[in-house]
Amino acid sequence: MGLLDVILPRVEIDFARALAEKISIQFPPASENKLAKRGGQRRLEAILQTVMDDISVFQQQRDLGWFRKARLGNAFRWRLTELGYSETVVMALTDGLIHHIAIKR
Repeated sequence: MGLLDVILPRVEIDFARALAEKISIQFPPASENKLAKRGGQRRLEAILQTVMDDISVFQQQRDLGWFRKARLGNAFRWRLTELGYSETVVMALTDGLIHHIAIKR
């Protein structure tokens, strides 16, 4: 446990990890090869829409300043990497998440 874990609650980290797990259950890393086809893209887009809805609800319940948003994005990124997604997919999903939390208030 690091100093930041003592100072700040783990809510953002736990939430980000849960989002990554949700994606991995519905669209496992082995499914990345399906992204070349339109059907695979549509499936991932539908999954991501539910994730973005979860994020919107989370943001309404919590006050996320820039540090907590960054912490959430980093935890999401690292969990996707741990789950075995390629760097390209990890960065695309993380960029989408960060963009979404940046514009939603």
